[in-house]
Amino acid sequence: MSLDFMERLAVRFLMKVKLADLHTNAFEEFFHELMCYRYPSFLDVRTAGSLGDEGSDGLLLHGNKLYACYAPEVFSTRKLIKKFEDDFAKALRKRKGQFDTFVFVHSDQRGMHPTVTKCLADARNKNNDLKFEQFGQKHFRNEACRLDLDEVEDLLGTELPAKEMTYSFPLEELEPLLDHLRLQRVSADTSSDLGKVSLKKLDFNKFSEDTKYELRRMMVRSSDIEEYYANRIDITERDEVAAGFHEEYLRLCTTFDDPDEIMWQLELYVLGNAAVPPHRRRAVTAVLAYFFQTCDIFENPPLGWESEHDLAREPA
Repeated sequence: MSLDFMERLAVRFLMKVKLADLHTNAFEEFFHELMCYRYPSFLDVRTAGSLGDEGSDGLLLHGNKLYACYAPEVFSTRKLIKKFEDDFAKALRKRKGQFDTFVFVHSDQRGMHPTVTKCLADARNKNNDLKFEQFGQKHFRNEACRLDLDEVEDLLGTELPAKEMTYSFPLEELEPLLDHLRLQRVSADTSSDLGKVSLKKLDFNKFSEDTKYELRRMMVRSSDIEEYYANRIDITERDEVAAGFHEEYLRLCTTFDDPDEIMWQLELYVLGNAAVPPHRRRAVTAVLAYFFQTCDIFENPPLGWESEHDLAREPA
């Protein structure tokens, strides 16, 4: 049985707690267990005497991905760089031809460390035939949320909390953006921002007038969000967040028919179900309006579709 919305909120919290206590071998074993649940083609490579692991902490045959894990008890930039370079060099030497994507798996609670970004970028520039990815806390969370209920409870070693509980654990990858929007002043000239999106999409998706008003009002922040993502160290962050919204939107569409309800559920997806200050809700509405404009959530009207407002404006 797949997880419902409240169960996924619980996983968001429980995964954070779980990863905080895992280091070195325990972290690698937990990663193996998660990936074996998720992917039948995942090979949880273990060390074998003098052979070691031959440059791999895991192989995904279907996706041609090789994984290298790093989760020390005490972080060191020097040791991180050495670990990355040693693992990658060994993978090239021992596993050449077995992968086309090198994935660095880490336990950093605050996201991808700038050092990891530099290592990935440098390796990519020197190896144009390979792709490079990182796998951090949000990836653990997202993969776990795609498991069935019994699998995720086995993985985390606990029953999920009761649905009546309140969760105030927002998506960590959106926290810096929400803070950025809170501090950023809104430009007085917003007409060009509104002109970028077809208002037909609001009519086509049959939102209430109140929801359409809120989305139109917050679309003026889209240029701020676009600039924010353009300046991020992790150039994949925007696309990963968009993919998460799209997947959650499709999941919600299987349960809810009312577009206003789906939009509200997407807000809960970001913030959890605890009460939040008005400025936080406004920031989340701006983010949802942005991904609405970029066509990552909700449906686009088909070519030639006209809303009632368009028809009413046509000359007789």
